[in-house]
Amino acid sequence: MAEVTRKIALLDLDAFFASVEVLRDPSLRHKPFAVGGGGDRGVVATANYLARRYGVSSAMPGSQARRLCPQLIFVKPDHARYRDVSRQVLQLLTEVTDIIEPASIDEFYLDLTENTLFKGSASLTMQALRQKISQLGITGSAGISNQKMVAKIASDERKPDGQFLVTPEQIYEYISQLDLKRIPGVGPKSQKLLAQHGLIKGLDIQAVTVSRLQEIIGEKAGYLLHQRCQGIDKREVVTERVRKSVGVEQTLSADMTHLVTAQDYCQQQLLPKLKKRLQITHWREQPIRSQTVKLKFSDFTQTTVSKATQRVSPSAFYQLLEQAWTRGNNKGVRLVGVSVALPDPEQQQQLELDLD
Repeated sequence: MAEVTRKIALLDLDAFFASVEVLRDPSLRHKPFAVGGGGDRGVVATANYLARRYGVSSAMPGSQARRLCPQLIFVKPDHARYRDVSRQVLQLLTEVTDIIEPASIDEFYLDLTENTLFKGSASLTMQALRQKISQLGITGSAGISNQKMVAKIASDERKPDGQFLVTPEQIYEYISQLDLKRIPGVGPKSQKLLAQHGLIKGLDIQAVTVSRLQEIIGEKAGYLLHQRCQGIDKREVVTERVRKSVGVEQTLSADMTHLVTAQDYCQQQLLPKLKKRLQITHWREQPIRSQTVKLKFSDFTQTTVSKATQRVSPSAFYQLLEQAWTRGNNKGVRLVGVSVALPDPEQQQQLELDLD
């Protein structure tokens, strides 16, 4: 019996937070604006396409965004409203398939293999879905293929408000032409390391052995990157997500310059919030795999330090904080975060390469 060809789509809502803000205030439509903080310590969550023409991008410090675009307007985020619109989109998607994986508030994987609309055409189905979504006042772009990775990459090809199909026969050639930075999980550090060995594009990865890749970036990452660039991605669309980690972090109103202040802040502010998010009364109630401290310094560089353990230890958080603090070389700290990695009951394959 012949194997059924999968039909996987990734719907990515275009500049989602910004699009929702235009619904609230239509006067923003023809002005460059960003959602987030525009003050000295603010960060851009997203920017509309007018602002992006000036180089404004997500995760950029608000002060830098203002320098790039002096007339930039900053809008305070309304996360409750974003969640509400995201739920409306999800409701529309369920009219087509019940195999949906929300990858984030504005990204959704759909398995359309068994879809019968438009004689089973995934392209026509996504076109119709995007038309319905536009009636909410926002737009979405889609990538379509037989696998999650290529569908995700392809969703960027026709942004905004477009879609792109990569058939199974086209996948190998499509990947060969991609810069490695477009492969999910290949971050700046890995790009630099791979480039040092002449590996810049997908075709470069396709031409080397898996063992060579493993020598460069490690056993697991090398294997996964080799598989992905060969066009192999068998991950299913997962309808129920298991939480992998729980954490809290806070951008501070002023830089911290003393370790003891940060440790006190961790004890009094962050750990109680972490316990609340874990929905526990005592730390011993929650098994974990590791605990992590994250610091972002005054120059926006950041570091994380982790420790493998089976139960949360507050004192271990303080020790990890001290280790992370020394990496700052006396720089001020603008953000502190703590998190725990939860046990994975099914030991599922990592969704992204996570090379960095």
